[in-house]
Amino acid sequence: MIKGCVGFSYCSGRLFGDMLIVRGKRCISVPLPIGVYHIMARLWKRKNILGKILFSKPGFEVELERAKRLSL
Repeated sequence: MIKGCVGFSYCSGRLFGDMLIVRGKRCISVPLPIGVYHIMARLWKRKNILGKILFSKPGFEVELERAKRLSL
């Protein structure tokens, strides 16, 4: 499961795309070959069960409670 994935980035003409992952205050850019990039981006955008399992997106309430606990 990939936690913290916020999106994907690609500049035309390049053979690599980037998966953007947020960890705390940091944003990590993970280079992916163009074939893997297209597969991962498509799974991330889908609403089916495989996309939901692979990319966990917790609800707003869960994130709010986690932020409250960390700030104390």
